[in-house]
Amino acid sequence: MAGYALSNSDNAARSPGTFAGEINRVLDEHMASNLNMVIGGQLVRFGFAGVTTGLFQKYPERFISYSVSESLMNSSAMGLALAGKTVVMAHVRLDFLLCGMCALTNHIPIWHKKGHKLPITIIAQEGRGIGSGQGAQHSKDITFWFQRFEGWQTFVPQTPSEAAEMLDTSLNGTKPTMFVLHRRLFNASEGTRVVIPQEIKFCGASKRHNEEFYADS
Repeated sequence: MAGYALSNSDNAARSPGTFAGEINRVLDEHMASNLNMVIGGQLVRFGFAGVTTGLFQKYPERFISYSVSESLMNSSAMGLALAGKTVVMAHVRLDFLLCGMCALTNHIPIWHKKGHKLPITIIAQEGRGIGSGQGAQHSKDITFWFQRFEGWQTFVPQTPSEAAEMLDTSLNGTKPTMFVLHRRLFNASEGTRVVIPQEIKFCGASKRHNEEFYADS
């Protein structure tokens, strides 16, 4: 549509060089070169804010759609990795990883530390979205928890180039990786403002909370 500006929640393809566009490009390149790579999640067939847009049409046999079951998603990611797959598991909201923490704390990091190769990249978006549709249960940043938990590699890219480089590193490796994306960055190009990671706090949609947690004016 002429003159239409994407919101950060739209699933349409992003332009090359944008934050989501670079992630999409790297995923596409690895799906083409690594026939053992699979992508799973609840909304990955439909674009996931541009991150996976168009990839299902190219590689439909290597997409796995899940019901709303974070425990199943996380535990099956480990099983797929142990079976020789390179796994990308996409969570629309970082907060809801808390519904499937057993695999993320008691199994994946421990099996990796015991010497098993676990090429798992969990892509999770965090932060309040555009508009007032994100409640406090959808807005928390729990990234620092994984940064301090032994056995996880945690990436929080802030620019399109960082997003591409960090994702490429993760997909070429064998470490379980938490790849956290702030939803405010999907349309960002190189050189735009940085979203500073915060400690876990409650937040909502009021102007005061936006100013305190997201530096909105």
